[in-house]
Amino acid sequence: MRLPIILWGTTLSTGRRLAPDQLRIATIRAKVDVATLPAGGIGEGLALCETLFGERFVPRGDLVAIALSNVNPQNHMAIALCNLTRMERGEAWSQNENITDAVGRLIEALDAERLAIAAALGAAVRTVRQHFHLSFHIEEAPLGEMARAMVGRGDRTMAPATLETRYVLEDVPFGLVPTARLGRLAGRPAVLHEAGIALLSALYGRRPGRGQ
Repeated sequence: MRLPIILWGTTLSTGRRLAPDQLRIATIRAKVDVATLPAGGIGEGLALCETLFGERFVPRGDLVAIALSNVNPQNHMAIALCNLTRMERGEAWSQNENITDAVGRLIEALDAERLAIAAALGAAVRTVRQHFHLSFHIEEAPLGEMARAMVGRGDRTMAPATLETRYVLEDVPFGLVPTARLGRLAGRPAVLHEAGIALLSALYGRRPGRGQ
């Protein structure tokens, strides 16, 4: 059987490698968005995903919805910007404990830009609060409150302790830049996304992506 290319909106689980032969799984997501290329292969793609990982997949119509379903770039940018010196100094710090109310407000403001772009393009995507609810199994609330609820039950996931982190080096060029570009094309400029790209580029001593 010839299978289509299968695309997920996020990872199936979250975790952290503790040693070359040791991994800590933090959570397994209740819902994962999926689409295929070509779009007509969604039946075969969905069947394979469910065979391998269970009935947790939600089919989406196209790649735009998948591209705009990933909240990690916006979330990681807010966390990295607001805690950058911790990363640079190599501190050991808990991510959820430092998603304070202020950081939560920034994430939700970034999320509003993403949702506006998705609406302009006719793509159905979840809010960041819905994402946290389905990923970490906590009740929906302002994001700072949701982070405190995670800490309260013992989820103190450690955050990056280096500037050489995917939170910036992967999520900016492959997450934030495409979202900002889609925003321009859709007539919904993502002002905070573009500001974050510019700020992180300056902090890292790199030029923003062409066209930004």
